[in-house]
Amino acid sequence: MKIIEKILPYLIVVLTAISLNSCSIESYSTKKFNANNEILSYLNDNGHIVAPDSLGLVYIPLKQGNGVFPKDNDVVAFHYVGYYLNGEVFDSSYDKSRPLIVQLGDNQLIKGLEYSLLKMDKGAKSKVIIPFYLAYDNMVNGPVPPYSNLIFELELIDIDTK
Repeated sequence: MKIIEKILPYLIVVLTAISLNSCSIESYSTKKFNANNEILSYLNDNGHIVAPDSLGLVYIPLKQGNGVFPKDNDVVAFHYVGYYLNGEVFDSSYDKSRPLIVQLGDNQLIKGLEYSLLKMDKGAKSKVIIPFYLAYDNMVNGPVPPYSNLIFELELIDIDTK
């Protein structure tokens, strides 16, 4: 009986930790499920006849480019307008009067933007809908709250191959 009395407090701590961990995993799965449903509703409500890809990203081409596509490690220059599903703009490179210039594959962008730019050719314009888990996930980033699904309108201006 003395051994049980000694280990009981530790056992309670371990079981509580396991219980809390499983709740957070379930909560994240629920958030992901809800995010995917929110995107599907947005697509349906706005007449978009396109489905998310296997990652959950929705890529809608608006204008074709010249056929030259970037690849990992290329430096790209692009304009963007980022907004929430409700249409509220949270950021725009057009407001800064110059495009954003980044090296692809260098973790400078959220995953959804990186994947989208690799699908675009120089001069192309597209609209992409990015689920939170390919965006800022559970982090706050400036005006973007955690677990936010985002929309970006992109224009790939230039590609510098390495």
